[in-house]
Amino acid sequence: MPLVIPTLRDSAGYLASGLYGARGLDFVVTVICLFLAFVVRGSVQRRRAYPPGPPGWPIVGNALQLPSRKHWLKFDEWSKKYGDVFQFSSLGEKTIVLGSAAAISELFDARGDIYSDRPSAIMAGELVGWNLGLGYANYDNSSTHTATPESPHPVHSNARFRALRKLFHNSIGPQACSQSSFVSMQEQERTKLLHRLLITGKQYPAGSDFGNPIRQSSAALILRLTYGYQPSADDHDHDKLVQIVNDAMLGFSVASEPGAFWVEYWPFLRHIPPWVPGAGFHSKVKQMKEDREKLYDIPFLYTKHQMLRNFAPKSMVSTLLSRKSPTRDEELIKAAAASLYSGGAETTPSTLLSFLLAMVVYPDVQTRAQAELDALLGSPDGSSLRLPTLDDRARLPYVNALIKEVWRWNPSVPLGLAHRVTKDDTYNGFFIEKGATVYANIWCVSILHDERTYHSPYEFLPERFLDDAGALRALDKMEDPSWTAFGFGRRICPGMHLADNSIFIYIASILYIFRIVKAVGDDGVDIEPEVDYDGFISQPKPFKCRLVPRSEAAEALVLRIMQEIEASAGSDDDSLGGWD
Repeated sequence: MPLVIPTLRDSAGYLASGLYGARGLDFVVTVICLFLAFVVRGSVQRRRAYPPGPPGWPIVGNALQLPSRKHWLKFDEWSKKYGDVFQFSSLGEKTIVLGSAAAISELFDARGDIYSDRPSAIMAGELVGWNLGLGYANYDNSSTHTATPESPHPVHSNARFRALRKLFHNSIGPQACSQSSFVSMQEQERTKLLHRLLITGKQYPAGSDFGNPIRQSSAALILRLTYGYQPSADDHDHDKLVQIVNDAMLGFSVASEPGAFWVEYWPFLRHIPPWVPGAGFHSKVKQMKEDREKLYDIPFLYTKHQMLRNFAPKSMVSTLLSRKSPTRDEELIKAAAASLYSGGAETTPSTLLSFLLAMVVYPDVQTRAQAELDALLGSPDGSSLRLPTLDDRARLPYVNALIKEVWRWNPSVPLGLAHRVTKDDTYNGFFIEKGATVYANIWCVSILHDERTYHSPYEFLPERFLDDAGALRALDKMEDPSWTAFGFGRRICPGMHLADNSIFIYIASILYIFRIVKAVGDDGVDIEPEVDYDGFISQPKPFKCRLVPRSEAAEALVLRIMQEIEASAGSDDDSLGGWD
């Protein structure tokens, strides 16, 4: 039987048990045993070649060196000093950070069978409840949580992970996303976004941050795909749903921030009453959980209600609920739907806002992209205009390069979600211990901002992805930002095809219809935006810009197509072949 040496997290639980349960000699024996265990543990660790890392303090390790925000910058600093694979500890918990594309590819892709699980995520996963969805679902095949007739997809089981992935593949996989009805829906929602941007631009001629119309449009597309819900122009319930997503995702971002809550290291703290000093996280958990439950329940119940009235358009939820199957699991369908909705509702706006910021700061890039679009679609001053479609994508290499550069310039999830290694492993001579948390520092200078891979990495240069003839270069996987944009291995984003298509059609259309220019201050002087980002889901710091129609004909094109969409509302074919 192997020797099991407790971590500090385990020990804290044992000590807590002793303090509240054992008395006298029992407690003394417990402390002595734990001390001896740590002596043995330290001796074993000194004989192993662990990855290098920053020196820490006794017991707390490097916990006091971790920043409260922008962890990827601290990890980048350590990566430059200790190498592309380094290790640090916080209160006895080991964390490995991968700072090179080669390391990420080898561990997360090639060895994905042991690097695809998730850490326990006490705050975000267990207390707030995000472990119900795909993002925090366990991958470990050795899970002891097996399926039963009453619970066919237990929360902590590989069966749940596989079931959720299957639902996503059938609903938004490449075959579903290529359906004409699916594409038509994306194009309609694209036009609605252009219309919202037109209205906002007229309301705020000196400049706006355009965050609200972008988030509304992103949410509208996913609401329609997932729940069959189509808001009207004056639908205040839609605004409420968008706010529900914003609140829930803000809580997710805060709860997922590495090292933000002590309960991650000492899980026994969750049992401490809220009034005890240091247990103030309980009030945050309460609000975050309520927000997450609203996200799960409200749109799902809307679709069920519409189905009872025989008035539900085809969507992911209505199709899955209507299938007659003895193993149908409504809770699983609800979790899958909420995972899709929450996963795209903030990452797509992050990318679009980063795009707007780049176009303001680099107007020459915008001009070149618009010239390419004009050559294909017609000048916006002409009489025969049309909006770009997905079929145009292969003939727009510079626009595609621009999108890759947006992903490289500000990846929407700079650290991704943490992985957990499920077996002892060795990489480049370094021992990686079973149970360690593993992060891919996607933002890291060693990957997306590395001068060894990208010259002038802090500048926005789409041409880095083009050859001398102006065509897209054949990129190695590790050089292609689309690889890092959607995650790795068995944890790759199941909505990548939907997101990729949506980002292209949104960005190409905005470029064709609008000039994106600096906002103007009260003094009539252009406002220079600050290029900075923050958040677990990285968003540009609020900035204002102006979206000016490139011509009267361009504005008229949007208004005409919008009128056609509104006139046909309610008479469209509800069939979304991709769901079947």
